[in-house]
Amino acid sequence: MKCKTFKIHLQDETGNFDEMKFNKFLENVSLPQVFASVVNNEFWSIAVFYEESATIQSFAETQNFAKEKQFPERSQPTESFQPAKTFIEKPAKAETVPPVPIVLTADQEKSYAALRSWRNEQASQTGLAPYMIAHNDSLMQIAILEIKNKEDLLQIKGFGEKRAEKYGDEILRVLNAAE
Repeated sequence: MKCKTFKIHLQDETGNFDEMKFNKFLENVSLPQVFASVVNNEFWSIAVFYEESATIQSFAETQNFAKEKQFPERSQPTESFQPAKTFIEKPAKAETVPPVPIVLTADQEKSYAALRSWRNEQASQTGLAPYMIAHNDSLMQIAILEIKNKEDLLQIKGFGEKRAEKYGDEILRVLNAAE
């Protein structure tokens, strides 16, 4: 079995020539497999796995037909073509690793619940969405890491200086009340 690649342009006049060359090649071979994909919306990239028939001319001779023929109009079909089984390659999906469940102690669960309650109250008072005050993941990290001061909040993903300054005292108050 042999392999040959072709490039068929999509947007310009050379596309017809590319297609004619490809079709002429297909007249003389047997195709077990064809792989094709569009590259940058500019051209088809085609890999043909083929076996030569007994009466095949050399491929160099089949390319000479282009010198003898004019380019056909785009609206007219170039030649009849019966495609072989075609596979279009799709990018492989990245395997996702399921998240490891986080198990909280009773005290951490109590702190987390208190922080969520405080966050939801803040959201209703200010008219903000709860996630704009603090994400659940951030509140869980606060409960797990047992934050003791505003500087500790800077370790938490999603808490920069502004958010730590704005909500730090209230978060510490909620944590102390939950103990």
